[in-house]
This record gives sequence, C-alpha cells and structure tokens, in this order.
Amino acid sequence: MSITLNIIEHEMKSCGQVIRPLEGNPRFSDVRFFIPGNDVRNQTLYVCDQMEAVAAICEQGAFSVFVGSAALDSSSSSSDGIALFICGSLSPMAVFDRLLDVFDRYNAWQRDMDRICHTGGSLQDLLDASEPFLRNNVVVLDPALKLIAYTRNTPCDDPITMELIEHGYHTEDNIRKFRLHKRFQPWMESDGFVVNDSHEICKYTTVTKSFKAHSSFSLISVMMCNVESPSRYLYDLFEMFTDAVEFYALRDYPDGKPSGNAVDSFLNDLANNFSPDEETVIERCRFVGLPFETTFCLFYIKPAKDSVPRSRLLADASLAVAPAKTISIDDAVVVLCFNCSVNHCNAQHACRHCAKGGATITQRLNAMMHRYDLTCGRSSRFSKLSGFATAFAQARAAYEFGLNSKRDEDAACRAALEDGAADANCDRVFSFDAYCMDYLVRQLTAEQVSLITSSYAGSIVGAIAEHDAQTGTDNYEFLHSYLMLERRTSTVADALHMHRNNVSYRIGRIEELYDIDLDDAALRIDLLVAYRIRAALLKQH
Repeated sequence: MSITLNIIEHEMKSCGQVIRPLEGNPRFSDVRFFIPGNDVRNQTLYVCDQMEAVAAICEQGAFSVFVGSAALDSSSSSSDGIALFICGSLSPMAVFDRLLDVFDRYNAWQRDMDRICHTGGSLQDLLDASEPFLRNNVVVLDPALKLIAYTRNTPCDDPITMELIEHGYHTEDNIRKFRLHKRFQPWMESDGFVVNDSHEICKYTTVTKSFKAHSSFSLISVMMCNVESPSRYLYDLFEMFTDAVEFYALRDYPDGKPSGNAVDSFLNDLANNFSPDEETVIERCRFVGLPFETTFCLFYIKPAKDSVPRSRLLADASLAVAPAKTISIDDAVVVLCFNCSVNHCNAQHACRHCAKGGATITQRLNAMMHRYDLTCGRSSRFSKLSGFATAFAQARAAYEFGLNSKRDEDAACRAALEDGAADANCDRVFSFDAYCMDYLVRQLTAEQVSLITSSYAGSIVGAIAEHDAQTGTDNYEFLHSYLMLERRTSTVADALHMHRNNVSYRIGRIEELYDIDLDDAALRIDLLVAYRIRAALLKQH
C-alpha cells in the first residue's frame, strides 16, 4: 500500500506554504520522523528540520519532508533529496502528525478496497468506500453502457449523468452523441486515462478509464469533474480507485467474455439445460444482477465464417441493444432483453414501450443484420429466467429457419406479421412464433406427416388446393383469409376487395362443395392448423 507524492503534496497544503523541489512522483508506503543513526528504509518518507538530516537521508536513497520557517531555494543543491519543503508556523512534529493522519486514511481506504474486492463485495460497495476520497461524481458502466455503480452522495447537475442515474443506462440519444463525437474510439484505443474537456456532450471535464477484453469494452469508469477540476493528485486518486476496479474487470470480464464471466457462466449453464430448483435460479439471479421474473425475449446471432469477427459483433451488439444483456454462448452472440415496461409486450417491443425509446430492439438488430449481411433468430416471449434454455433453443431454431429460407424477404415479413410476431420493418429477424409449425413438421417422419395430412381437416384443405390447381380458382386462399379474419364478412370483403354479399355466397358454396359446417368452432381450428402444416410442408420442398 502506498500513496503518491502528488497526493501528499495536496494533503499538506493546509500546513502552510508547500514547495516541491522533486520533479518526479514517487510512491511512499510509510512516513517516519528521522532519528539520526537509525537505518533508512526505501519508500518511506522522513520528516526532519535539519539540513544535515536531509543529506543523511538523501545519501541512503530516501526522500524527506523538510520543515522550516523560511523558504528554501529549490534550485540549490541543498534541496537534493527533499520531496517537500513546508514553510509555516507548524512544528516538525505537528507536520509529522499530519502526515501520519494522511497515511492512515489512505492506507485504510486501500485496505477497505482490498477487503471489498476479495470478500465478494460489489462495485457499488467499492465506490461507496471511495466516494469521500474521489470528491467528484464517478460512475462505473458495463459493456452495454448500463450503470453498475455511482457516487450516491456527490450530486451532479450534468444532464447526461442525471439521465444515466435516473434510467440506469445511457439512452439511445446519448449513445448517438457519443458516436457523433467519436467518444468510443479513444476509449477503445487508450490504456490510460482519456480526458475530454471539449464540453461538447458533458458540461464538465471528464476523465475516463476503460477496461477491455478481447477488443471489447468490459468496464468503463468515468469521473465527472463537477466539484474539483482535473489535477495531478486527482488523477492519482482516480487511478487508486480504477486499480481496484481492474480486479472486477479481470475477474468478471476475461478475454473472450466481455459480457461478464458471472452472467456469462450463469446463462451458459441455463442454455445447456442446467436445471437447478427455482430457488437456486432466483439466488443466482440476485448474484449476477438479473431479474428472475419479468418480460424476457432472447435473440440469437451466429456470424458466418467469412463475415465480421464474433468479438466485433459482440461489441457492436452490446452498444446497439443497451440496456439488454449481450453474451457469448458457444460460437453465437445472444441478446437477452428484459426491459419492456408492459406485460402485454408481444416480444418485438413496440416503440412506445421500448425501454430505450425510438427504434425497437428488433429494428436495431435488424439494421445491424443488414449491415453485416446476417440473420437473427428470436424466441417467443417468456416470463421467468428458468425458461432460458427453451427460449435459447427457440431463437436458435428460428435463426436456422431464417438462414435456410429462400430469403424471400417480403414473404418472410408477411408471414411473421400474419402471426403477430414481427415488426413491419424487420426482415432479417426471424421469430420462432412465425416458424413454430415449421419446427414441429420438421420433427415428423414421412409416415407421421402422412397420418396428419390425411386427417379430416387435412383432407379438406388438400382437396381445396387440388381443385384450385385444376380449375384455376382461389378457394384455398379465400377460405384461409376468411378463417384468419375470424369470419368477419365486412373485414374479409375489404381485405379481398369484394362485395360482402359475394363473401357470403362463396363461403356457402365452399361449405356445400366440401360438406363442411364453418359454424363448428373445433373444425375451424382444425382447418387453420391444417393450413399451417401444409404451408410448413411446402417450405420444406
């Protein structure tokens, strides 16, 4: 444990005039009052008030704090070995007491941070312990720019920071501003602090330290200089804090897993059918900071061999879908969304309900899929995280159907819309809800397919299709529309551009030709299922 000369110099300003002859910024682990004849230790700062003592300390390779009543010429050779010269009314012992207090406080802070890191404390615990020292407003973000920790007792009137704390993540508008002003690039490229004093986005100067895993963000620490302006000692304080943050970056965000090891491990377990009891899942949800019960939706993206690297796709997806969680499972990128604010969300997150506002998460992913010429699978909505394995399998199956389809994008979009499962502008995100019948049919043997298509409803639908092929009529599509629109004559007439009397006449003819009664609710359901099965079979061929 040690503190820098920059910090010591700042803390000693209350003792009088402080002159710093030493140009470097060494670190010191202890302070002692110099006693002639005693051995001098490295990294220990010695207090003295005699030039002979200064020379003896310097001769043994250590540095001193010289206490005097008159200013010392820092350019003279007599200043060699003096780290600080304190000129004032305080006695050397009073200065020594002050230095002891400084070292005690900072060493206690470092011990607290070490204890928090190694006993399972959170980043918020770490920031709570650091807040009295950091002075300014500080936030810590994850790869999705979701707020993990912040200085709760250091108010900040910067709008960007206030929105971040209010919503728990950076909004889409703020991320757009970061991109516009190219904030992400220096965060990705720099290993040290990135200082931005342009005030283009934030009204204060910011100091950012980002941690990276496999060329992606892991943790980002940002100090908003709203109380004290940037200075040498303030950088050193922030570095002491970020040195502790690095422990979490290395532990929870190792290379290749920028989503976080704890979350990644947990969701990988769930995806691979790890099935503990519900209490265990709930407890692990608390540990990794995920809700157990809410409106969930899962997206599955698998990069092609000759397309964008998975690490790049993972990083881009993290930014595109924030505050949803982006993780890596096997060789795919998986997005877990749990930010819809309404219970009746149909899994595509309509704009007015989307947690980020503006474009829905499906639309944002769809745009990203176009950019990289990829497809994405989406699960059905689910309400408990214990259903993750099923949703993962659904999203993966939907991805495979989308990948293997003929890419008739208009037809795919219409089919998805017909099932209420997609956004009109999303032609690269394939929903399992639109392909669940295809999935079912794919599991059947040829014999089982024959049994099903030979059912009463299946035979009727087949006979109508065959008759249309022979006569050029369109009874097959007409009956399907009639059933899908729930037999509302006026609605069917408007949809098919017919007179409502013609709708009634044609339905009567179909009932007569095939000896069916469409007032039978069970038959109507069977016919719709038969239509879905037939459509799925036609896709396979």
